[in-house]
Amino acid sequence: MALEDSGFGRLIGALVSPGRTFRSIAERPTWAVALVALLVVGTITGVLANKRIDPNDMRQTVEKRMEKQLGQRPTPDQVDSQMNIAKKVTAVFIWLAPVASVMFYLLLALLFWLAFRFVAGSELGYKTSFSVLLHAFMPWLVAGLLTLPVILSREHIGVQEAQQGLLASNLAAFAPESAGSALKSLLGSLDFFSLWTLVLLILGYRTAAKSSTGSAVAVILVVWLLYVGIKVGLGALFG
Repeated sequence: MALEDSGFGRLIGALVSPGRTFRSIAERPTWAVALVALLVVGTITGVLANKRIDPNDMRQTVEKRMEKQLGQRPTPDQVDSQMNIAKKVTAVFIWLAPVASVMFYLLLALLFWLAFRFVAGSELGYKTSFSVLLHAFMPWLVAGLLTLPVILSREHIGVQEAQQGLLASNLAAFAPESAGSALKSLLGSLDFFSLWTLVLLILGYRTAAKSSTGSAVAVILVVWLLYVGIKVGLGALFG
């Protein structure tokens, strides 16, 4: 059996032989192995990183945020109360993250399916769209695997460092501390693994949807720019 014909083989094939892998996916779409791999690595990374968040840095972050919201320095009791809430919310978020990730993948695959079906005029099926999407996200599996040893080698991780990513694979990692949240969100989108994923999305959907390169590039970039715009907007709103 060729590498790109098995579920596990496609995890590697999408990275080292994307052309043949996406042609194979177009003929026989699969999604279970890719989805489980992304969820498992993402969950493990999130849990381990959260356990190593520096409590002193977390407290300072919460205190600064409260001071900005209240317009005055919060009392220690107020900070303690907010810290307890933050810990509970973070714990719930981490364990709900896999469900949120599945919803994200399903909705994004639906968006691409609709775009290629009704805008580009393709006969692409939804299952194929879902399979292409998951395998195009394999660079993030690589990112997660590279992040694990970094986490395990550290006793503590700073809050800002955890938010920007431990691999320093995006421009936000090199932004000055004075940079605003919106700018950091924008710079964070200019990420090596994001750009790698974009290339695979274009190649994968061009192959599976049997569309032109121009149509594939247009659809993928419009959706990505929409995502970046929403991300930057949220960063400006809640930063």
